[in-house]
Amino acid sequence: MRKRHTPKDRLITVALHVALAAGLFFAAFPIYWMLSSSFKSNTEIFALPPTILPKAFTLEAYAAILGDPVKLRFFFNSYFVAGAVTVLTVLIALLAAYGFSRFNFRGKGILNTIIISTQTIPPITLLIPFFGL
Repeated sequence: MRKRHTPKDRLITVALHVALAAGLFFAAFPIYWMLSSSFKSNTEIFALPPTILPKAFTLEAYAAILGDPVKLRFFFNSYFVAGAVTVLTVLIALLAAYGFSRFNFRGKGILNTIIISTQTIPPITLLIPFFGL
């Protein structure tokens, strides 16, 4: 038997959908703006009022980046370091997780609590000590 929806339920559903649509817009619009700006010329990027869609579609920015071997080397270095750190982190976490799940040892509860409690700290706060060095 289907549940009857009252006007109040429908209003709540509509309000929820409007709030979700607004949240999606605020989350997705900066990504769209970045991508559309990559296809604009410099004068069009800084023009007032700004344009939502590029008037003249250009690939100048991509040609400038992909045509410079030094910048390509920078990209390769960044991707290599990010990939190596990711693989190493996953391997270390895998070994630690196996040890925590299969073995009982003294201090296991305390260590598990410390590891889980570190996940409550936002990663951005860890940047403050790095810049203090």
